[in-house]
Amino acid sequence: MYFSVTDYYDPIGTKQIPSKCPCCGTSNCLELQFHQKRIETAFSKKITSNVSGKLFCDNTQSEIAPVVWTDEIEQYYLNEKSILKLQPKRLSFTKWFYILLMLPLSIISVVIGYNVFGQNDYESESEAIEQVSVGDKIMVLYTTTDSANVIDNGNTWFLVKKIDADSIWVQRHKVFATEGDANFDLATSKFTEETLKASLKQFKTRGLFGHDYPAQKFSGYITTLIK
Repeated sequence: MYFSVTDYYDPIGTKQIPSKCPCCGTSNCLELQFHQKRIETAFSKKITSNVSGKLFCDNTQSEIAPVVWTDEIEQYYLNEKSILKLQPKRLSFTKWFYILLMLPLSIISVVIGYNVFGQNDYESESEAIEQVSVGDKIMVLYTTTDSANVIDNGNTWFLVKKIDADSIWVQRHKVFATEGDANFDLATSKFTEETLKASLKQFKTRGLFGHDYPAQKFSGYITTLIK
């Protein structure tokens, strides 16, 4: 249905002519009928300037084919066709056209909006991390290592305990989620695991690393900070 093209022929005028019918020979029984072509699809409607005509005999109640028209009938046809008042040529669009037009634009707008929102959210989070203070809580993608071998990795939270010069001390939450999401109780009393001394410079760029990078036993990426 949505891809079909349908031609319509709208009546725009009739004219009784005195010529004899070329089929039955009766006078004053012929009528010229004129139609203007309209094309419709599921997406548009177009009124054309294409005009067609047919000859109808009231006596025999039948249409007279153009091949048997006399010169007189043909002349009547051309004269009447030249003075017809046609509907103006026009192209209009259906609601389906506008729906299809707006759909990709809407999708693009949503994607752009989502990216802008995500970028703004990321920048706000990064700004908060740069302004870290004692008592803040951070969520970290955390990895522990031993002699360059990964011992464990997952998600956990840390509590900022101290900031001094170029160092920051954070204490790990007792819950360490290695698979899926865990239910973290962020009460201060739940931060009972090891306390790490890390580089404040790296921290402000979302990295949780020690000052002695080759010898460190941990690393992490900060995803969230809560004041």
